[in-house]
Amino acid sequence: MIEVRGLSISHPGGICALDSVDLDLIEGQHLALMGANGSGKTTLIRCLNGLLQPTSGSVLVDGLSTSHVDDLNQIRRRVGMVFQNPDDQLVTTSVEAEVAFGLENCAVPVDLMRQRVDEMLEAFSLERYRHTPPHLLSGGERQRLAIAAAVAMRPVYLLLDEPTALLDPASGEELMRWIERLCLDQGICIVHVTQSPEQASRAQRLLVLRRGSLAHDDKPVVVFADGLSLEEDGICAPFSVRCARSLPLPLDPLPLTIEDLDRQLAHWTEPASLERPSEPCDDVVPQMGIRHVSHTYAEGLPEPIQALDGVEMEIGRGQILAIAGASGSGKTTLVQHLNGLLRPTRGRVELDGIDLTDENRLPLMQLRRRVGLVFQFAEAQLFAETVAEDVAFGPQNVGLAPAKVDEAVATALDAVQLPLAEYGDRSPFHLSGGERRRVAIAGVLAMDPQVLVLDEPTAGLDAQSTRVLIQILQDLQRDDRSVVLVTHDMDLISELAPRLVILHKGQIAYDGPTVGAFDTEWFADEAPLIPPLAWRFGRLRQARDGFTHDLLTFADVDAYARSLIPAGLTGDESPSHNP
Repeated sequence: MIEVRGLSISHPGGICALDSVDLDLIEGQHLALMGANGSGKTTLIRCLNGLLQPTSGSVLVDGLSTSHVDDLNQIRRRVGMVFQNPDDQLVTTSVEAEVAFGLENCAVPVDLMRQRVDEMLEAFSLERYRHTPPHLLSGGERQRLAIAAAVAMRPVYLLLDEPTALLDPASGEELMRWIERLCLDQGICIVHVTQSPEQASRAQRLLVLRRGSLAHDDKPVVVFADGLSLEEDGICAPFSVRCARSLPLPLDPLPLTIEDLDRQLAHWTEPASLERPSEPCDDVVPQMGIRHVSHTYAEGLPEPIQALDGVEMEIGRGQILAIAGASGSGKTTLVQHLNGLLRPTRGRVELDGIDLTDENRLPLMQLRRRVGLVFQFAEAQLFAETVAEDVAFGPQNVGLAPAKVDEAVATALDAVQLPLAEYGDRSPFHLSGGERRRVAIAGVLAMDPQVLVLDEPTAGLDAQSTRVLIQILQDLQRDDRSVVLVTHDMDLISELAPRLVILHKGQIAYDGPTVGAFDTEWFADEAPLIPPLAWRFGRLRQARDGFTHDLLTFADVDAYARSLIPAGLTGDESPSHNP
């Protein structure tokens, strides 16, 4: 058992990260840990294996104290951890060596070590990368590697900080099944930090932090029933729970999944007319062109990696375009061509008809100002001592007057809801992962780009921050700016992007309306992509009553569910009260 008593942590400047947390973690339990960005989630789990020492209070792991240096070696064998950014813990020169690294350090016999390495490479779909350097893997593949290396150690407790944030949907679902099996079959206690309410609802126990204090500790269905309190904590309830709450009558028990919601609405099968507003069909003026672009890593070496192969597409002015695909399909490689970070091995990229390699017509500094890129790992582009200095770096470099720089910084920080007065003088490295991501977005917005490219922008963001980001992107579109969104989040795509591009092994597999993509083979069973919850709910209703409309967003499902319920129906006549 891990026993946490009176745990408090204060960061430099007197910032309270944790405040008198009491907690017991029991072997074999699956716990989800939620909370707004900056609520203390990462700080808490780093205390559980001694990476951080408490300002006050104690943490005991099977009787061993994290405050005793002599106990730390045994504690870290018992308590494995996977960081939010896998690059923080990958240290070797090949995938195989990475999985074996911890085992070698613990003197595991060679035969057993080889067996475990083979098992992990197979289980996490990394066998074909056995001899590949980790830095050549995609973000999602590096995440799987970090998890595989931690699981290979057979810990008693496993701490996972946003483990599915960079995984494609199918890989994320596979990991969730792994978590459930590890708890059930091997008795491992898993603490799973997540911003996904759907994932949290699958845990046996849900913990919620509010400004460093433990606000909730109960079964997920009990915690999610407290809707108003959760909204105050910056947490979004599961899709089906939000829909149930919006209905004019209560659903009991509270549906945690879309399957539960479908069953509880089974009494009514004749909705009123439900019309979806048609998408505008105006011709889009191309702003960027990708012309037969191919890119090969390590070209000329024994094992080159073909990341892109003949990609041909256009990005329209004022358009929000989503790019999706399995981990390793070439998404990040593609978007890093858009502002010249990578050059094509073959082909070319154009901005307003100008080849990006033509520095006489389009100097690199001008290109980087016109096309802003927010990296997959926001930490990679933060470096200054304070938030304000970091956001000001770009505007200063292009020669803006000091007053204009100050104005750009304040406006950009307000846009991401990190007010200059509160956050300007803080170190970006003392912020939560979600807050750092918003600072990185502010640094790009301060440059006033014409095209904004975001690589997995919602990974690690809480519900409120995600809503803020959606508003920012919609405002940019209204201002005739182009947005390119790389994400695995199909619910976000269906909310924001009328056009979807799917990459498969470096080639375009689909380029068309988002609504038409979900019936293709790329979203079929066993495919790496999973349709949005609203669309899947619509297919459940179609199987039940022949419903034929496409549901894409929460608003669609909410309107549909309301249309099912006869006017004037009371709570006593709800589906849970009927035979």
